[in-house]
Amino acid sequence: MKIAITDYDGTLRDFKSGIVPKNNIEAIQKWRKAGNKFGIATGRNISMLDIELKNYDITLDFVVCVNGAVVLDGERSILNSVRISPAIVKEFIKMPLVSDTNNQIIVFCEREIFSIRPYSEIPIELVPYISFEDIVKRDDIVQFGIKFQTAEESLKMKEELPKIFPMLCGNPNRIYLDVNMSGVDKKYGISRLLNIKGWQDCPLFVIGDDSNDLPMIKEYKGYTVKTAAPFMHEAAAKVYDSVGDMLNDNMD
Repeated sequence: MKIAITDYDGTLRDFKSGIVPKNNIEAIQKWRKAGNKFGIATGRNISMLDIELKNYDITLDFVVCVNGAVVLDGERSILNSVRISPAIVKEFIKMPLVSDTNNQIIVFCEREIFSIRPYSEIPIELVPYISFEDIVKRDDIVQFGIKFQTAEESLKMKEELPKIFPMLCGNPNRIYLDVNMSGVDKKYGISRLLNIKGWQDCPLFVIGDDSNDLPMIKEYKGYTVKTAAPFMHEAAAKVYDSVGDMLNDNMD
Protein backbone atom coordinates (compact mmCIF):
# COMPACT_ATOMS: atom_id res chain seq x y z
CA MET A 1 0.00 0.00 0.00
CA LYS A 2 1.20 3.48 -0.93
CA ILE A 3 0.20 6.85 0.52
CA ALA A 4 -0.27 10.00 -1.61
CA ILE A 5 -0.82 13.45 -0.12
CA THR A 6 -1.45 16.62 -2.11
CA ASP A 7 -1.98 20.26 -1.34
CA TYR A 8 -5.33 21.53 -2.60
CA ASP A 9 -5.23 25.16 -3.83
CA GLY A 10 -2.75 25.60 -6.65
CA THR A 11 -1.80 21.93 -6.70
CA LEU A 12 -4.80 19.61 -6.98
CA ARG A 13 -7.06 22.55 -7.86
CA ASP A 14 -5.75 24.70 -10.68
CA PHE A 15 -5.53 28.38 -9.76
CA LYS A 16 -6.24 29.75 -13.23
CA SER A 17 -9.30 27.65 -14.02
CA GLY A 18 -10.48 27.37 -10.42
CA ILE A 19 -11.27 23.68 -10.87
CA VAL A 20 -9.78 20.26 -10.22
CA PRO A 21 -8.79 18.93 -13.68
CA LYS A 22 -10.40 15.72 -14.88
CA ASN A 23 -7.07 13.92 -15.23
CA ASN A 24 -6.40 14.49 -11.51
CA ILE A 25 -9.76 12.99 -10.54
CA GLU A 26 -9.29 9.97 -12.79
CA ALA A 27 -5.79 9.33 -11.42
CA ILE A 28 -7.05 9.54 -7.82
CA GLN A 29 -9.74 6.98 -8.58
CA LYS A 30 -7.22 4.67 -10.23
CA TRP A 31 -4.77 5.12 -7.34
CA ARG A 32 -7.35 4.14 -4.72
CA LYS A 33 -8.71 1.27 -6.82
CA ALA A 34 -5.19 -0.17 -6.76
CA GLY A 35 -5.43 -0.36 -2.96
CA ASN A 36 -3.52 2.82 -2.15
CA LYS A 37 -4.52 5.67 0.17
CA PHE A 38 -5.09 9.26 -0.92
CA GLY A 39 -5.58 12.46 1.05
CA ILE A 40 -5.20 16.23 1.09
CA ALA A 41 -2.97 18.46 3.22
CA THR A 42 -4.34 22.00 3.18
CA GLY A 43 -4.45 25.32 4.98
CA ARG A 44 -8.25 25.16 4.76
CA ASN A 45 -10.37 23.70 7.53
CA ILE A 46 -12.57 20.70 6.82
CA SER A 47 -15.79 22.66 6.26
CA MET A 48 -14.27 24.85 3.55
CA LEU A 49 -12.53 21.89 1.91
CA ASP A 50 -15.70 19.81 1.79
CA ILE A 51 -17.63 22.69 0.21
CA GLU A 52 -15.14 22.48 -2.65
CA LEU A 53 -15.03 18.71 -2.90
CA LYS A 54 -18.79 18.28 -3.19
CA ASN A 55 -18.35 19.33 -6.82
CA TYR A 56 -16.07 16.38 -7.60
CA ASP A 57 -16.10 12.61 -7.45
CA ILE A 58 -13.16 12.45 -5.06
CA THR A 59 -13.01 10.16 -2.02
CA LEU A 60 -10.44 10.93 0.66
CA ASP A 61 -8.94 8.37 3.03
CA PHE A 62 -7.75 11.15 5.36
CA VAL A 63 -7.34 14.93 5.56
CA VAL A 64 -4.58 17.03 7.11
CA CYS A 65 -6.28 20.40 7.67
CA VAL A 66 -5.32 23.91 8.78
CA ASN A 67 -1.64 23.31 8.07
CA GLY A 68 -1.43 20.17 10.18
CA ALA A 69 -3.33 21.41 13.23
CA VAL A 70 -6.21 18.99 12.62
CA VAL A 71 -5.96 15.47 11.20
CA LEU A 72 -9.11 13.57 10.23
CA ASP A 73 -9.89 10.16 8.83
CA GLY A 74 -11.98 9.52 5.73
CA GLU A 75 -15.19 9.71 7.76
CA ARG A 76 -14.14 13.15 9.03
CA SER A 77 -13.56 11.98 12.59
CA ILE A 78 -10.76 13.94 14.27
CA LEU A 79 -7.64 11.88 14.87
CA ASN A 80 -5.46 14.69 16.21
CA SER A 81 -5.92 18.38 17.00
CA VAL A 82 -3.60 21.12 18.24
CA ARG A 83 -5.66 23.99 19.64
CA ILE A 84 -4.49 27.51 20.43
CA SER A 85 -5.31 27.98 24.11
CA PRO A 86 -7.82 30.71 25.07
CA ALA A 87 -5.07 32.45 27.06
CA ILE A 88 -2.86 32.74 23.96
CA VAL A 89 -5.83 33.73 21.80
CA LYS A 90 -6.68 36.52 24.22
CA GLU A 91 -3.18 37.99 23.95
CA PHE A 92 -2.85 37.43 20.21
CA ILE A 93 -5.98 39.40 19.30
CA LYS A 94 -4.61 42.39 21.22
CA MET A 95 -1.85 42.75 18.62
CA PRO A 96 -2.28 45.90 16.49
CA LEU A 97 -1.95 43.59 13.49
CA VAL A 98 -5.26 42.06 14.53
CA SER A 99 -7.12 44.67 16.55
CA ASP A 100 -6.18 48.02 15.02
CA THR A 101 -6.09 47.38 11.27
CA ASN A 102 -8.39 46.55 8.40
CA ASN A 103 -6.60 43.29 7.67
CA GLN A 104 -8.97 40.51 6.73
CA ILE A 105 -8.65 37.87 9.42
CA ILE A 106 -10.19 34.42 9.49
CA VAL A 107 -10.64 32.41 12.69
CA PHE A 108 -10.35 28.66 12.06
CA CYS A 109 -11.88 26.31 14.58
CA GLU A 110 -11.67 22.53 14.37
CA ARG A 111 -14.82 22.33 12.25
CA GLU A 112 -16.08 25.91 11.88
CA ILE A 113 -14.73 29.09 10.32
CA PHE A 114 -15.43 32.73 11.13
CA SER A 115 -14.34 36.18 9.97
CA ILE A 116 -13.40 39.10 12.21
CA ARG A 117 -13.96 41.50 9.31
CA PRO A 118 -15.63 41.26 5.88
CA TYR A 119 -13.75 38.79 3.71
CA SER A 120 -14.17 39.56 0.03
CA GLU A 121 -13.28 36.11 -1.30
CA ILE A 122 -15.82 34.15 0.76
CA PRO A 123 -19.59 34.78 1.05
CA ILE A 124 -20.74 35.79 4.53
CA GLU A 125 -23.15 32.87 4.70
CA LEU A 126 -20.15 30.54 4.54
CA VAL A 127 -17.95 32.55 6.89
CA PRO A 128 -20.08 34.38 9.49
CA TYR A 129 -18.68 37.26 11.50
CA ILE A 130 -17.37 36.72 15.01
CA SER A 131 -16.73 39.40 17.63
CA PHE A 132 -13.59 39.73 19.71
CA GLU A 133 -15.74 38.99 22.76
CA ASP A 134 -16.88 35.68 21.27
CA ILE A 135 -13.44 34.71 20.04
CA VAL A 136 -12.05 34.50 23.57
CA LYS A 137 -14.96 32.29 24.66
CA ARG A 138 -14.00 29.50 22.25
CA ASP A 139 -11.66 26.68 23.16
CA ASP A 140 -11.45 25.02 19.72
CA ILE A 141 -9.49 27.63 17.74
CA VAL A 142 -6.64 26.03 15.78
CA GLN A 143 -5.55 28.76 13.36
CA PHE A 144 -5.80 32.44 12.45
CA GLY A 145 -5.52 33.39 8.78
CA ILE A 146 -4.29 36.90 7.98
CA LYS A 147 -4.39 38.46 4.52
CA PHE A 148 -1.61 40.91 3.60
CA GLN A 149 -1.15 43.13 0.58
CA THR A 150 1.97 41.31 -0.61
CA ALA A 151 3.75 37.99 -0.14
CA GLU A 152 6.73 39.91 1.21
CA GLU A 153 4.62 41.27 4.08
CA SER A 154 3.44 37.76 4.89
CA LEU A 155 7.00 36.41 4.96
CA LYS A 156 8.17 39.32 7.12
CA MET A 157 5.47 38.66 9.71
CA LYS A 158 6.40 34.96 9.70
CA GLU A 159 9.87 35.98 10.91
CA GLU A 160 8.59 38.53 13.44
CA LEU A 161 5.79 36.47 14.97
CA PRO A 162 7.90 34.05 17.08
CA LYS A 163 9.76 37.01 18.57
CA ILE A 164 6.45 38.34 19.91
CA PHE A 165 4.75 34.99 20.57
CA PRO A 166 7.31 32.17 20.90
CA MET A 167 4.42 29.74 21.31
CA LEU A 168 3.08 30.54 17.81
CA CYS A 169 4.38 30.09 14.28
CA GLY A 170 3.40 31.34 10.83
CA ASN A 171 2.75 29.24 7.73
CA PRO A 172 2.94 31.60 4.71
CA ASN A 173 0.96 30.98 1.54
CA ARG A 174 1.29 33.72 -1.07
CA ILE A 175 -0.20 36.90 0.48
CA TYR A 176 -1.64 34.99 3.44
CA LEU A 177 -0.11 34.01 6.75
CA ASP A 178 -1.71 31.21 8.75
CA VAL A 179 -0.92 31.36 12.45
CA ASN A 180 -0.71 28.06 14.35
CA MET A 181 0.84 26.74 17.53
CA SER A 182 4.63 26.51 17.32
CA GLY A 183 5.84 23.43 15.47
CA VAL A 184 2.55 22.87 13.68
CA ASP A 185 2.83 22.62 9.91
CA LYS A 186 1.96 20.12 7.19
CA LYS A 187 5.04 18.04 8.02
CA TYR A 188 3.85 17.74 11.61
CA GLY A 189 0.30 16.82 10.57
CA ILE A 190 1.52 14.13 8.19
CA SER A 191 3.81 12.70 10.87
CA ARG A 192 0.88 12.44 13.29
CA LEU A 193 -1.25 10.79 10.60
CA LEU A 194 1.38 8.17 9.81
CA ASN A 195 1.95 7.36 13.47
CA ILE A 196 -1.74 7.14 14.35
CA LYS A 197 -2.56 4.94 11.34
CA GLY A 198 0.59 2.83 11.57
CA TRP A 199 1.68 3.80 8.07
CA GLN A 200 5.27 4.76 8.88
CA ASP A 201 6.75 2.11 6.59
CA CYS A 202 4.44 2.73 3.61
CA PRO A 203 5.87 4.44 0.50
CA LEU A 204 4.84 8.09 0.75
CA PHE A 205 4.39 10.63 -2.06
CA VAL A 206 3.66 14.29 -1.31
CA ILE A 207 3.15 17.23 -3.66
CA GLY A 208 2.54 20.95 -3.15
CA ASP A 209 3.08 24.34 -4.73
CA ASP A 210 3.86 27.05 -2.17
CA SER A 211 5.68 28.07 1.02
CA ASN A 212 3.38 26.29 3.46
CA ASP A 213 4.13 23.06 1.56
CA LEU A 214 7.89 23.36 1.98
CA PRO A 215 8.10 21.55 5.35
CA MET A 216 6.45 18.42 3.96
CA ILE A 217 8.30 18.66 0.64
CA LYS A 218 11.68 18.82 2.38
CA GLU A 219 10.89 16.18 5.01
CA TYR A 220 9.45 13.60 2.65
CA LYS A 221 11.45 14.38 -0.51
CA GLY A 222 8.27 15.50 -2.20
CA TYR A 223 7.28 16.97 -5.53
CA THR A 224 5.81 20.15 -6.94
CA VAL A 225 3.83 21.22 -10.01
CA LYS A 226 5.07 23.08 -13.05
CA THR A 227 3.04 26.20 -12.16
CA ALA A 228 4.79 26.58 -8.79
CA ALA A 229 7.38 29.30 -8.15
CA PRO A 230 11.08 28.63 -8.87
CA PHE A 231 11.93 28.18 -5.19
CA MET A 232 9.52 25.24 -5.10
CA HIS A 233 11.13 23.70 -8.16
CA GLU A 234 14.48 23.93 -6.41
CA ALA A 235 13.18 22.26 -3.24
CA ALA A 236 11.28 19.44 -4.93
CA ALA A 237 12.65 16.06 -5.95
CA LYS A 238 10.73 16.32 -9.22
CA VAL A 239 8.38 18.69 -11.04
CA TYR A 240 5.17 17.33 -12.52
CA ASP A 241 2.60 18.89 -14.82
CA SER A 242 -0.17 17.78 -12.47
CA VAL A 243 -1.08 15.70 -9.43
CA GLY A 244 -2.53 13.15 -11.82
CA ASP A 245 0.83 12.78 -13.55
CA MET A 246 2.54 12.28 -10.19
CA LEU A 247 0.07 9.57 -9.17
CA ASN A 248 0.30 7.77 -12.51
CA ASP A 249 4.10 7.91 -12.43
CA ASN A 250 4.20 6.18 -9.04
CA MET A 251 1.28 3.81 -9.51
CA ASP A 252 3.29 0.60 -10.06
